[in-house]
Amino acid sequence: MSRYISPMLYILLMLVGCMAFISIAGVRIGIFEPLTGFSMLRKSVIASLILSLLAVCSLGICRKERNAASQRFFMLVLTVSLVYSSMWIAFYIQKAELPKINDITTDTYTPPAYMNVSFIRKSNENDVGYNRDFIPIQQKYYGDIKPFYTTEKKTVVYAAVTKIVEDRNWEVVADYTQVGVIEATARTPIFGFRDDVIIRVTKLEGDNVRVDMRSSSRTGNGDYGLNAERVSSFMKDLSKTLTVVPMPTINSAR
Repeated sequence: MSRYISPMLYILLMLVGCMAFISIAGVRIGIFEPLTGFSMLRKSVIASLILSLLAVCSLGICRKERNAASQRFFMLVLTVSLVYSSMWIAFYIQKAELPKINDITTDTYTPPAYMNVSFIRKSNENDVGYNRDFIPIQQKYYGDIKPFYTTEKKTVVYAAVTKIVEDRNWEVVADYTQVGVIEATARTPIFGFRDDVIIRVTKLEGDNVRVDMRSSSRTGNGDYGLNAERVSSFMKDLSKTLTVVPMPTINSAR
């Protein structure tokens, strides 16, 4: 019996692997839309769980044959399929409690407004306008997202911002050096979802310079916390380059 089951499990294992590869590679090279790839990946996880069940059943069916080679193969299939499905299930559980929000900004009062991104987003993608319903959600889940303040010169700050954008290999959409605004597009690590970013450098009264950032997803209602993580990470990198000062009083900041 094992000689008939082994090829079937092998073929199914290869199909699951191909489905996982195509779901990710297909999005990154532009064969299909990210949501399609995400749907394919979800189906590959379900198929992997079914494969795990089949491997367990195969071990039980062929137990009397005492075929060590077949049993090792069945255990290999079971291990690979369980590791693969468990990895994605754990990721989903970890991110499941995060809010359905796809736009994060350090300034919810007057968020940086996209100027050129609106021309490159497709009609079926998210609107570039800021949804003010996100304000209480961001404050609850991502209360640490704050503007960056420094006493460095605005030109120095903007140069540091541009350097970090370049180091992260984001695609620059627009660069308005004189007004201190840069727009760029970042891609998520696995699927390569395109998220748009705008960074605004503002000279305040006195010697303070303020840096605001906004990161928003082109597709989907939620972002699994990636936009907030991107903004937080960017601000941390900026603090390693420039001198950080406490947030000025309201009068000096507005």
